[in-house]
Amino acid sequence: MFDWQPFFRSFLLALLLTLLFAQPNLAAQRIYLSYGILGRSLTLTQLEQFAETGVATGILSDILNRFSPEQQTAVRSALQSHYPVNPVMIDRFAYTSSGERLLQEAGQILQSAARLNGFKGIRSAAILAADQPEGMSLLGFLRQFPTDLRIDLQQLLQLIQRVSTILQQTRQIVASLNQQTLATAQSAHRSIDFSHQPDLRRPGSFAYHKQTIQFQDTERQRQFAADVYLPHTNSLLDPNHTKIPVIIGSNGLGAGRDRFEEIAPHLASHGFAVIVPDHPGSDRQRLREFYAGLHPENFDATEYLDRPLDIRFVLDDLEHRNAREFGDRLNLQQVGLFGYSFGGTTALSLAGAQFDFEFLASDCQTEMGLVNISLLYQCRALELPREPVNLKDDRIKAAFIFVPFGKSLFGQTGMKTVDIPIFWQVTDLDVLTPLAVEQIPAFQALTQPDRYLAITEGLPHARVTYDILNRFTGSTTPWETLKWIAQDYQNALSLAFFQVYLWQDQTYRDYLTPNYALAITQDSYRLSLVRSIEETSQK
Repeated sequence: MFDWQPFFRSFLLALLLTLLFAQPNLAAQRIYLSYGILGRSLTLTQLEQFAETGVATGILSDILNRFSPEQQTAVRSALQSHYPVNPVMIDRFAYTSSGERLLQEAGQILQSAARLNGFKGIRSAAILAADQPEGMSLLGFLRQFPTDLRIDLQQLLQLIQRVSTILQQTRQIVASLNQQTLATAQSAHRSIDFSHQPDLRRPGSFAYHKQTIQFQDTERQRQFAADVYLPHTNSLLDPNHTKIPVIIGSNGLGAGRDRFEEIAPHLASHGFAVIVPDHPGSDRQRLREFYAGLHPENFDATEYLDRPLDIRFVLDDLEHRNAREFGDRLNLQQVGLFGYSFGGTTALSLAGAQFDFEFLASDCQTEMGLVNISLLYQCRALELPREPVNLKDDRIKAAFIFVPFGKSLFGQTGMKTVDIPIFWQVTDLDVLTPLAVEQIPAFQALTQPDRYLAITEGLPHARVTYDILNRFTGSTTPWETLKWIAQDYQNALSLAFFQVYLWQDQTYRDYLTPNYALAITQDSYRLSLVRSIEETSQK
């Protein structure tokens, strides 16, 4: 597991030092360090000299002398590094309600010389720095900062401490769950040699065909497409055979239907009908329109309602199409959900989770989006009417969710109403829905006995976070390698889960065990699987 503690200490120190200078054309200006009534300042020349030569002078030398040579080298490397980011993406996000909240939080630390919130300066500097040919850098960011700057060291140190605590909690949780997985596997009543069992990571024996269906919900004035993967099973040829269970895939924010181009064919090849709809207010096309300036927000707050209603509409529509187009072979009373990120949140609503607006409002006032990006999106739900709404669909019998968010949106009270089997997959390298502050508390709120928690080490939330983390960690593992490992895990675990809870095939229960997780674990990307979190995992 990557050791985040030293990295973040060095990175945050580099960020602090980067903020300690004035613009070249305003060299007489100074950047102030404030801690209560105390204050010091640095010059641009001192910082640039250290970045270029490694030589520190004045107060900068005093600060760096408190750190080890290795940490000083890491600071200098961070100052010299450039990060490729899309300036259009930065510009558009910075003006959303979520982006402004994030910058307001940062602006409590990076203030104007008059101690005013510095979010407007941060926004303009970030946009201009991102538009440089070599990419954004920490130094480049402050070269674009429009005014004198005051760093509130007390708040910055509190943020550093909060991040360090979360990283330490993440390490402890992962280590404890690894131990729990191993101990449970070793105490199992019987040992299974999975090398002599069917390999669930591999395609099944059924051919399938793919078609795209256009759905139009006139009541909500919502039109969207869905890909349908239909296996060529005996039940499609003989109406007396068992109907085919249906799995619906719900995508993440800004994603397209092709996000399921690996998992959907895999499940179809094992005899499931798989349907993957778009969600018009939060899909890839919406994201393109947002970047083009056609929408002020990257998704509509009403998506918290419309996404589940999309899936309910698909099921209703398929009930009418079933006899006419599918020979009445689809079992639309035995439906599974595969939800990714925002799609996982959608799945939880359909599984019975209820919005807890009072709890959400409290978290949005007291918790920091800087340490949990998903909170910024959950707080958007406060734009909805604060009235009870039931999005549960009784046709859905099981849900497999990957890095969902909803800890604040649903709260413990709202999560307790989930009453179907849940398979919850998370990763330790998740900067969008962090393990310790978002995933684990939400999973623990489940009271449904048929629940599973799988944790993978070293796999990112998405491609965009992979690119960012690689820059920070120096990892050289190709994205395709990580994608292949993650897909193998999901292929096997989701197949076993849906075989047990949709096909009701109990022979697959052996695959929903810690023994199987250990059997398919890849080096450096450990997979753990538990049914509950022991008390030691929280210490």
